[in-house]
Amino acid sequence: MTIFKEIYDLLYNNDCVIVPEFGAFVLKSHSAYIKDDTFYPPRKVISFNVMLDENDGLLVKHLSNSRNISYKKALKTINDETQSLKNELSADKKIKIDPLGYIELSSEGNLVFYPEESINFESNSFGLKSFSKQPILKSVKKDASFKTASNTTPVLRYAAMFIALIGFSYFGYFNYSNYLDNERIKNIAIAQDQILQNVQAATFNIGELPTINLKVTAPIENTNKIYFSVIAGSFRSKVNAEKHLNHLISKGFKASYTAINPRGLFRVAYARLDSRKKAYSLIAEIKENGEDAWLLIED
Repeated sequence: MTIFKEIYDLLYNNDCVIVPEFGAFVLKSHSAYIKDDTFYPPRKVISFNVMLDENDGLLVKHLSNSRNISYKKALKTINDETQSLKNELSADKKIKIDPLGYIELSSEGNLVFYPEESINFESNSFGLKSFSKQPILKSVKKDASFKTASNTTPVLRYAAMFIALIGFSYFGYFNYSNYLDNERIKNIAIAQDQILQNVQAATFNIGELPTINLKVTAPIENTNKIYFSVIAGSFRSKVNAEKHLNHLISKGFKASYTAINPRGLFRVAYARLDSRKKAYSLIAEIKENGEDAWLLIED
């Protein structure tokens, strides 16, 4: 199994997977839309960013656990495979990195990624496919009328009634089918809006933490300096934020608050650092210990 299959698995739960010293596979969300009477469900597509190549520990730790090898050996496995891929690359030669897509080296010496378009990493769209709906005929042309002779047999009269019944059933079915299509599109749009609202309003609930009697002064400096903050969590309650801040300080972290986010949540950082490299190094260390963290750039 190549590391790209491991990356594929990780992308279903992570929007960014960094391959150390190679680049990052990043997911971009697209909302549901209708084009030319065809409905397309919400989807997440892959892009590649060669600038994000600092090890954040996610892929290495996943590889270590899935293959039951050490962290150091997992990192070496990744480096060996990416180096082998770089050696194979040449100008205008595409190489398949199954199942993610293709990659090539452009004539300018840049890595170019072509994603597999059939993959949708949006788990909320599981089972949904694009579909088209046929327009409903607003009017029905009347065929030339015909007269029923007085001596028409009962069989012909019943046949005419049967044909009329089929006609009414046919149009009734397509009206109902169109109604179901409209309701399905409406419900998907509502669900998509709800998902976005839930994400925007999300808070981290870590339960009741033990109270530690530490007096902490963690003012936010108002300078033009850029900080690379390693975030531990965001809290709607300042009391819980204060408890978690004290908890991190008691474990030896230089924890502090960052700026309150636009939705009024209190962000608690493991540390606010002056370089991206230091931040990624700290994130990797935290994730090695089974904790979670993410990077916030403050300017």
